[in-house]
Amino acid sequence: MDASLAKGHATAFLQEQPDHISILEWIESPQPAQAFKKFALSSQMEKEGRVLEAISPLICPPFTEVFIPHPWSELLKSVGAQLISAAPESEVFHPDNIDELWYDEKSVFLNNLLYTATSEKVESSLLTVANMSHHTIRRMLERSIADDKSLDYIVRVSMAVARDLAQIFGLTSLEQHGAYEFIIPFMGGAFFAETRNVSPGINKSYQGDRWVFSLRTFYSASMLKPDHLERMAGMSIEKDGSMRLRWLGQTREMQRGLLKQADVNHLKSWLQANARPSRKKSAVS
Repeated sequence: MDASLAKGHATAFLQEQPDHISILEWIESPQPAQAFKKFALSSQMEKEGRVLEAISPLICPPFTEVFIPHPWSELLKSVGAQLISAAPESEVFHPDNIDELWYDEKSVFLNNLLYTATSEKVESSLLTVANMSHHTIRRMLERSIADDKSLDYIVRVSMAVARDLAQIFGLTSLEQHGAYEFIIPFMGGAFFAETRNVSPGINKSYQGDRWVFSLRTFYSASMLKPDHLERMAGMSIEKDGSMRLRWLGQTREMQRGLLKQADVNHLKSWLQANARPSRKKSAVS
């Protein structure tokens, strides 16, 4: 796609997403406590469909999608929700000094809300661990991984992959507040990603100084160099987010969001081998 047209579509996509401030407004309202109580009570007595009906009005808005993330059983009952939010002035902090603002940028964040109930306890969590810059969205369009019709789907899937890898990163031996670069294969090309201290630019954060897995740009297959391919060796990720990893003498087929412990162990090892310390000035575009 032409660069100017891609820039326009990327900007329009961000403008279509709810502002990230809607998350904070929801947190500070009575609705989170009401939703938690409704889930705790209804999950004891109702089937999953009825639980979704009961809790959805307290979650949507701001969240746009409520679903059952795991098979419903007596041992585990769960409800998930997610929202892609826009932050027109995301704050990117310097990797060597978390108090020093490096620059501002336009970006989107993937926010995941999860309620779980077991025989022992009921819990809820809200995490924002995946981020994609306006620049990356523009490059996806320019380099033909998406067009204006498929952009929403491709962004959602790629950010869900980033979320899963962010959670895997949290299990590695890598420094959790360290700035690392990764090359993530996707649909024949690759995302260049970094762990970064990126804030949606609001005065109060609900997750402290937790860093995010940020997708910084996209390269088409023809742009990838031998050293890029070497770092990605063994992994392929398809349009639907499914993964195929040939690693440690085994081949594992993995569906996005449905990872087994053996999958996690293989991904953790692969991600550690893929990681490189971030450079202060990125060499990718």
